[in-house]
Amino acid sequence: MIVRVEPTGRRVRAVVVHEGTLLGALPGFDVAGPSWSDVEPVAAELDRRLGARTAVLRMVTATGRMMRGGEVTYLVEAMTPPTSAPRWDGTADPGVLAPHEHRMPWAEPGGPARVLDWATAELRGVGRPLTGPPVQVKSWNLSCLYRLPATAGPVWLKCTPPFLGAEALAAGYVAEHDPDLAPAVLAATADGGCTVMADVPGRDCWDADAATVAAVLPRYVAVQAALAGHALPGLPDRRVSTLAARADRLLAPDVTADLDAAERRALARLVAGLADRGASIAGTGVPETLVHGDFHPGNWRSDGRRRVVFDWCESRRGHPACDVLRLAEWLPAPLAALAAHRWAAEWRAAVPGCDPDRAAELVRPVQHLEAALTYQTFLDGIEPDERVYHEGDPVEQIRLALAHRAA
Repeated sequence: MIVRVEPTGRRVRAVVVHEGTLLGALPGFDVAGPSWSDVEPVAAELDRRLGARTAVLRMVTATGRMMRGGEVTYLVEAMTPPTSAPRWDGTADPGVLAPHEHRMPWAEPGGPARVLDWATAELRGVGRPLTGPPVQVKSWNLSCLYRLPATAGPVWLKCTPPFLGAEALAAGYVAEHDPDLAPAVLAATADGGCTVMADVPGRDCWDADAATVAAVLPRYVAVQAALAGHALPGLPDRRVSTLAARADRLLAPDVTADLDAAERRALARLVAGLADRGASIAGTGVPETLVHGDFHPGNWRSDGRRRVVFDWCESRRGHPACDVLRLAEWLPAPLAALAAHRWAAEWRAAVPGCDPDRAAELVRPVQHLEAALTYQTFLDGIEPDERVYHEGDPVEQIRLALAHRAA
C-alpha cells in the first residue's frame, strides 16, 4: 500500500523590493502550512525579520507539487522602510521586476497599497473604519485576500482577475432571495475586481455531514429556481447552448498536445455532438440559472447555526447540475449519493415534471468540458511563473469528459 505523506510546511525564499528598488533575497526559512498561496505566515515572518510591513506580491518558483510544500520563492514588497539590517544571500535576480502583460494588479509593487487604500476609504464611507493593520491571508494568480480589522468586526478584502469578477454581482443576486446564504457585500469596484465583504463566523465545512448538506442544498436550489429564466446581466454566459461555440478552444493544438490521437478524435466527436446533447439536456426540464462554479463544502462556512456559501467569483449562467456534480466530487460516496438524491428531489418539487437525474447524467461530460475551459482561461490569463498552479488541469478535465461521454 502506498501511503501519501502530506507536507506540513514549506521552505520560503523571499526576494524583497522597496519603492521599486530590489533590495535582495533573504536566506531561506521555514513556515507552517504547505499551501503556496497561503501567505499569512510568510508575511508575518517577513514583518518580523525586516521590521517593516510587507506584502507577498507573487510566487516566482516552487519545487513542491499539487500547490503544496517544497521550496517556494516569493517576490515580496516592503511597504514601509525596513528598520532592521537583514542578511541578504546575494542571489536576487533583477528579472523578477520585469513587467508582464498578464500580471495581476496586486502582484506589482505598489499594488497592495492601492487596493488597501481603496478598501480603507470604502469602509470609512460605510461607518466601519479600520481598527488595526490589515493582514494578508492569500496571494496568487486567482486572488489576493486580506483580513481587515474594523469596527463591528473583521471584514474581508478580495481581489480577483478580470475573468473572475462575478463575486459581488453573484452574491447580490443570491441575497435578493436568501440574504443569509451569501456573505454581505460592503463595497465593490465597478469592474468587480475587488470586493469588501462582511466576516462569516465559524469554520469551513470540509468535513460536511448529512445535516449540513441537507441544510444548504434546499436553500440553494430555491435560489436557483427563483433566478431561472432571468437574464442575470453581468454574469458570464456558460449555458449549455453556448458551449459548442466556446469549445473550439479545447481543440487547439496547444491544449490537446498531451492527448493521444484516439483521445483527440473522441474529443472532436464529443464537441461535434454538443448541440444534440444540449437539446437533450433542455428536454429534461431543469432550467439553466445562476451557477456557483466551485460548489464544494470547503466553500461553505458554518458556526453551527448559520450556513453560508462563499467564493462566488466563478459564478455564471449555466446548468445547475454542474454544481451538484462538483459537490459530489468532494464528498464520500454515501454522502455524495445522499446529496444527489436531495438535489434531485428539490428540483422535482421546484419544477414539477422535470427529470433532474437524467439532466445530471447528461451534464456530467459538459461539466468537465466547462472545467477544462475554466482552467484554460486561467492559463491563458496568468503570467508564466504561476502557470505551475494549473498546468495539466485542462487535459485532466478533458479526459474525465471523455470517460463520461456515453451518457
